[in-house]
Amino acid sequence: MSVTRREFVWTAGAAAAALAFQRGQDIFWTPPQLPDAGWDPGIESRLTSTCLLCPARCGLQGRTVDGRLVRIAGNRLHPMSKGGVCARGVAGVQMLYHPERIATPLQRIGPRGSGQWEAVEPEAALTLLADRLAALRDAGRPEGLALLAGYCAGTMQDLWRQFLATYGSPNYIADDYPDGTEQIAALMHGIPRRPAYDLEQSDLILSFGAPLFESWWSPVQAFAGFARPGDESGERPRLIQVDTRFSKTAARAHTWVGVRPQTHAVLALGIAYVLIRDQLYDVDFVARHVNGFEDFRDASGRLHEGYLSRVVRHYRPEEVSASTGVPIETITSLARALAASRRSVVIAGSDVMLSPNGLLAGLAVHSLNVLMGRINRPGGIAFGDDPPLAPVGPSRHVRLPRIGTMPPFGPGDPALEFATAVGRGEGPAVEALLLYYANPLASSTHPERWRDALDRIPFVVSLSPFMDETTQHVDLVLPDLLPYERWQDAPAPASYPYPVWGVTQPLVEPPPGGIHTGNAMLAVAARLGGAVAAGLPYEDFTVLLKARARGLFEARRGMILGDEFERTHHRQMEERGWWLPEHEEFEPFWDDLVQRGGWTDLLRDYTDPDRLAQTPSGKVELLPAELLRALAVDGGGRQPYVDVAGLPLEGDDAFPLRLLPYRVSTLASGTLALEPWLAEQPDILQHVPWVPWVEVHPDTARSFGLDDGTLVWVSSARGRYQARCKHYRGTAPGHVNAPYGLRHPDGALASPLQLLDGSADPLTGLLSWSSTFVRLERA
Repeated sequence: MSVTRREFVWTAGAAAAALAFQRGQDIFWTPPQLPDAGWDPGIESRLTSTCLLCPARCGLQGRTVDGRLVRIAGNRLHPMSKGGVCARGVAGVQMLYHPERIATPLQRIGPRGSGQWEAVEPEAALTLLADRLAALRDAGRPEGLALLAGYCAGTMQDLWRQFLATYGSPNYIADDYPDGTEQIAALMHGIPRRPAYDLEQSDLILSFGAPLFESWWSPVQAFAGFARPGDESGERPRLIQVDTRFSKTAARAHTWVGVRPQTHAVLALGIAYVLIRDQLYDVDFVARHVNGFEDFRDASGRLHEGYLSRVVRHYRPEEVSASTGVPIETITSLARALAASRRSVVIAGSDVMLSPNGLLAGLAVHSLNVLMGRINRPGGIAFGDDPPLAPVGPSRHVRLPRIGTMPPFGPGDPALEFATAVGRGEGPAVEALLLYYANPLASSTHPERWRDALDRIPFVVSLSPFMDETTQHVDLVLPDLLPYERWQDAPAPASYPYPVWGVTQPLVEPPPGGIHTGNAMLAVAARLGGAVAAGLPYEDFTVLLKARARGLFEARRGMILGDEFERTHHRQMEERGWWLPEHEEFEPFWDDLVQRGGWTDLLRDYTDPDRLAQTPSGKVELLPAELLRALAVDGGGRQPYVDVAGLPLEGDDAFPLRLLPYRVSTLASGTLALEPWLAEQPDILQHVPWVPWVEVHPDTARSFGLDDGTLVWVSSARGRYQARCKHYRGTAPGHVNAPYGLRHPDGALASPLQLLDGSADPLTGLLSWSSTFVRLERA
């Protein structure tokens, strides 16, 4: 029996009603006074810090009793998280006291992967690493060193880049969270950084596939902007979620608009059609600040269709409705909602960017912000500033190319490109590889390529404090301290419109033999001497952090973190041209900064034209010349605002169901195995604890003879894995929604990403998560 779209939308609405009976707690808000929880008297302390478990970098407050961390709560002074902390942050105590934590360096004494190790003293491990790197450099092959680093924005990332540059290697390989939005900003605005979203001042948030309350850059930022804790006005923004799945974000939205995969941008341009047809867009803003809206001629005299002509010609509501499955009246109502809003913001999420035409689709979605004049306006899109930190050291550049290929716009998947090149023996030989919070044998879509690459690299060092899949195949383990034992900084993610420099300080003493990776690399730099030592002349990582904080002290702007009254007072003073120092000397400034948890600057200049565009024309480019040139050379005839949807794909008899992976909020950091409490509440909609699952519409599942809870093989042309089949009416018929990051109780990985067919956006190199088809079979 087929299910009509009307039935699908209605049943998803029923799922929303059911949510009220299942709703768990996603964010834990810290009250002004933390109550004692019945602990016996002991030596108690509370210290502020910052969470490092995901890119959100929320403010924390740790409570210790007799030197043991017993509770993690939020820091109410942090301007982004406002005292909120997610389930991952609360469960961090379990990670700290995990019995499988590696507390001392290990050296391999058997074959790789054999599990045969011997403990070594930290000094001996550092000597071994320094000697190998010194020999490589002295042989004239510094480019043979490579680093694979997970998300580590801030001073640790800057330290790594400085170390590699002074050593002579170009091979900083990022294995983090590329989403393509940085490339949209670079092309349209001439500002190569991810856009920020002023959710706190928005009155309408139109999200195209962004998992705001799940695994976005900062779900706590989204919760704070949406719920606005402490705001007694009662004003809340309206949230409209455009999504292929009835997700947790969709369940919390005022309106959910179900859409077919790879057609988000078609819907966005259908909305643009209505705005243009009815003259509802910001005509003055477009006329004064935007290029490419009208037809134009390039430098050679060739006539190009402008944005207006392309939208009007291709995106009539009737055609958009047929393509997306969204009713015409809904398209019109979305356009009118945007027009009626004074402070709207439109967000392009991973469903848009991780598609075969991701960059062109992202341009289309972001064009709604441009049409409505929502760039550098309260409640709209912003391009934030970095905190004014002192540099780590003198700037140095390595002229050698990085190993791996680069697509025209964006890094693609640099980790996979690196592994592919090394495994094939292409480019300079890699003779030493450092792994910093990266586990490619688990996270990569092609772990077999990483196995080939590791086999070719003679010396591999892991800095992981846990024996993950990749660490099992290295030669030396130099385990980092855990976030609650070390000094580090934690800048807020680019999604937040104001610079925030959070400080992480030790809440507990580290174990004997433990060593901070920052201290380890500073010690190695000193032993290497020469340019490396001169570029990193710091006794330890705390000294480096303090040296960088002097830039904040000397900037004569911003404030040490404070409460709502203090934040408002400082902002209003700066708006009037006043700024008064909180401390006359640096040491009291540093002590206060550590005690309160960091620094921020909440002043924003809405009149600065450089915050709108830094293109050669000084205007926002709807049709960037660089993009048009790239498409003319090797674009396969594709055009912006014309070819924004993916190809109409259908499954076959062997693989009839479309696979749609997604990240689960409590698992997005990959720490499920380290925080077992999370396994009991990974998702409040399905409530399938402890085991991997996939979501299938009940009628689709029954057509394959699969009952709710059946153990199945999820198979594509590339491989298969086991999961429980969960009947879920929030999944469109013919689709399989598969959470990413789950493991079986025995630790075996269940990764839908390793089933992907390899389709990618040729402009950014980002893999498509919605182009693969699978089948389900009883296990």
